[in-house]
Amino acid sequence: MKIRLNLTLFLASLVALFLGAPILGLAGVWGFYVKGMPVPHFLKILHAHTAWWSLVLLLSSLIISSVNLKPFIKRIIIYSSFFIFPLYALFITLHYTSNPSIINLGTFGRFFVTPYGFLAFLLEFLFFAQMLILIFLAGGLKISFLQQKEEVLGKDEIESDVYVPRKVFLVYGIFLFISVLAGLFILSNFTLQHKPVSPAALTQLHTHTGIFSVGFMMVMLAMSALGVNIEKLNFFFRFGTLSLLGTVIGLLIFILFKTHSIVWVLPSGLYFIFLIFGWLSLFGKFGLKVPSDNNYFHYLRWCLIVIWGALLIYTSAGAYLALRYDVSSDLTVTYKQQGGCIEGKHVGPYPDVENYQGTAPVKHNPRGLENFHLSPGSWSHVAILWLLILLIFGKEIFQTIKAPNLLFALGVTIVQAPIINSIGRIGAWLDLPGGIGPLFLVAQPLKTLNILSLIVITILFLSIKSKNK
Repeated sequence: MKIRLNLTLFLASLVALFLGAPILGLAGVWGFYVKGMPVPHFLKILHAHTAWWSLVLLLSSLIISSVNLKPFIKRIIIYSSFFIFPLYALFITLHYTSNPSIINLGTFGRFFVTPYGFLAFLLEFLFFAQMLILIFLAGGLKISFLQQKEEVLGKDEIESDVYVPRKVFLVYGIFLFISVLAGLFILSNFTLQHKPVSPAALTQLHTHTGIFSVGFMMVMLAMSALGVNIEKLNFFFRFGTLSLLGTVIGLLIFILFKTHSIVWVLPSGLYFIFLIFGWLSLFGKFGLKVPSDNNYFHYLRWCLIVIWGALLIYTSAGAYLALRYDVSSDLTVTYKQQGGCIEGKHVGPYPDVENYQGTAPVKHNPRGLENFHLSPGSWSHVAILWLLILLIFGKEIFQTIKAPNLLFALGVTIVQAPIINSIGRIGAWLDLPGGIGPLFLVAQPLKTLNILSLIVITILFLSIKSKNK
C-alpha cells in the first residue's frame, strides 16, 4: 500500500499528544510530584493512555488516505479525533472525582460506575473501533459501505513513493486488538471493581503487546522508506511477527502457569533483535534507496540512527528488570509497598486500590530503572515516528512553508528530548546533585517545544495548501 500523509489527522495526533504529555503529564509533576505528594493513579493512566494512543492516531494518519474511504466517513474519523481525547480526559477525571454507584452482579463482582465513566468508555470504544477499521482496511479487508472505488487525494494529503506490504498492517492490527482486549479485561475485572490487578503481569500483557505492535509498524515503515529489498523485507516481516507472537504466548504462560519470567523475556529478546535489525537498516546494511536531492534524507537518517540506538539502551533495561525483579507474575516494581516488601526495594504485588500509597521511591530502587526504561523509551518511539514522517514528507512540507533549514534544527531537538529525559532519570536513580532536573528543566520544555513547532508547521502548511488550491 502506498503511504500517504493526511496532515489534518496528523495534526489531531499532535493535539492529542500535547494533551497527554505537557498538560496531563506536567499537571502530575508540578501539581503533586514536586510537592512530595502521590500523583493520583488515574492521572498517571490518563497521561500514559492519551500519549500512547496518539501514536496509534499518528500511524493512522499514514493510512487513512490510501484505503479509499467515502468522504463523509473520512471526515467523521478525522474531526472526531480532535474531540475524543479531551472529552475522554474530562470524563475520566469526573469519574474519579465523583461518588460512584455500586452495581452488584453476584458472581461477576461489584462494579463501581458513574455516568462519566460510561461516557469515557464509549469514547475509548469509538476511538479503537475507528483505528482498527482503518488498520484492517489497510491490511486488505474490504467494507463496501465505507469505501469507494476511485482514489481521490485531498488538499490536506501528501503522496510518497514509499510502499508497505499490506500484511504488515494486518499483523499490527491483530496485536493491537489483543492489547485492547487485555485492557478491557483489566478494566472489567479489576479497575471497575476497585481491585488490584492480579496477577500484575496482566498489565505487561496489555502494555507490551500494544507497544510492540507500534514498534513492529515502526520498523517495517522505516525499512520500507529506506528501500530495503523485498526479499529481506519479507524475512524481517516474518521475524517480527514471530517475535510478537512468541512474546504474547510467553506472557500468557507466565500468567496462567506462574512460571519464571524467562518464558516471556526470551521471546521478547527476538523483538529486541528485530529492533536491532531496524537500527542496522538505517546504516544501509540491507539496501538503501537514496533520493537525488539527499540532504534531508541523510541528515534525518543519522538523527534516526542516534535516537534508535538510544532506544535499544532503554529497551534493554526492561529485560534486566524482568529477570532481576519481576520474576513472578505477581510482582511489580512500580508501586510503594508496605515496609518496602522484598529486600526493601518495593518489589511486590499491585497495591490495594483503597490504600494507594503512590509509586515506589526512585533513588537506588528498581522503580528508577523502570522510569529509565519506560519514559525515554516512550519518547523515543514518538521521536522515531516523527523523524520517519519528516524523512518521507519533510522536503515538500518545509519547502512549501518556505523554511527549508528549519527541518535541520527540528531534527536535533526531536533527538535531544528523549536523551536528556534519560539523563534526568539516571540522575534521580543515582541521587546525583540536580537529580531529575535535566528532565523537568530541559527535556520536558524541549518536548513541548517540539510538539508546538510541529503543530504550527502543520497548520501553516495546510493554510498554504488551501490557498494554493
